[in-house]
Amino acid sequence: MNANKLVRAVFFPLTETSVLLAMVVFWLLAALAGAAGFLGIWLTLIVLPALFRYQLFLLEAQARGLKPQPPGVEFFSLTHGIWMLFPVVVAVAIGWAAIASYSAGGTVAMLAILAVAGFFYPAILGVLAITHSPLQSVNPVALHRFISECGISYSIAPIYLLLIAFLMPMTRDFAPSVRALVEMFFVFSFHSVIGAVIEPRGIADNVYIPDADVPSERDILDDIEKSRVAALGHAYGFISRDNREGGFQHIFSEIEKDPDPVAAWNWYFDKMLGWEQQQHALFFAQHYIHDMLAHGERVPALKVIMRCRLIDAHFKPAPDDIPAAIQAAESSGNIELAAVLKQG
Repeated sequence: MNANKLVRAVFFPLTETSVLLAMVVFWLLAALAGAAGFLGIWLTLIVLPALFRYQLFLLEAQARGLKPQPPGVEFFSLTHGIWMLFPVVVAVAIGWAAIASYSAGGTVAMLAILAVAGFFYPAILGVLAITHSPLQSVNPVALHRFISECGISYSIAPIYLLLIAFLMPMTRDFAPSVRALVEMFFVFSFHSVIGAVIEPRGIADNVYIPDADVPSERDILDDIEKSRVAALGHAYGFISRDNREGGFQHIFSEIEKDPDPVAAWNWYFDKMLGWEQQQHALFFAQHYIHDMLAHGERVPALKVIMRCRLIDAHFKPAPDDIPAAIQAAESSGNIELAAVLKQG
């Protein structure tokens, strides 16, 4: 990562409108919780998990080169993205280890524990954001693979974390509201930097995380289903906030990693048809049809075209794919569909 990209990543929360809006919203909610007395405890229990979830969302968006959107209501749900709260467990574990090491060996031992934890903490967050698996995020093999893939650029993240730890005490004389805003910026900026370290090498799409055990066929199918459900839910977060392209790009990257891409295309298409706004499925179908025609799957492509036309009689494949679709229809004897596709 060069200096320009690093500076952009550090100040990304201030230069990207959607992220700046999210940062200000969380800052205001935190201030409200602090001023609400007893009720503020309940508000904190809602805001803090949402903040943790959004940080991993921001990290993953940066890692995939996507534009992060402001947090939706799903971020404030008690059951949404439980895996996103795993950094809380890690932070508590680090704190306990630091206290225990201080009691056993004094300041030197505590600093040694914090140094090791500070080095691996960005990798834990990175693997967690990529795999959505708390177990993999503390898997030594997965962490080693992740750090190796990042190369020397990985050192930027723990060094920046150390810099933040050095700068934080300097804010103690600031007004409480200003100090809280600065601290919120550091939180957002740190996760942005981790994502920016990952993005240039495409690690979010290519990193290999080995399994500890050989799973059964049923377990494999369940894991594939869970991965697809998680990917579709993540994509829906983009699509529901008028970023259909970002949502589709996320799904496309997941299909490339899917062990059965053909089945994955059909799975995502079927699930989108169940949404209230089916036009998203129709736009997705154009990409689905393009992929099938590119791989010579003419009959399945025609079936999807006809299925879409039952939903919207004006549906057609993407303009560049219409000649191939017409040829497929004619070769399959579906002259009526071919005639319809030839119409302007």
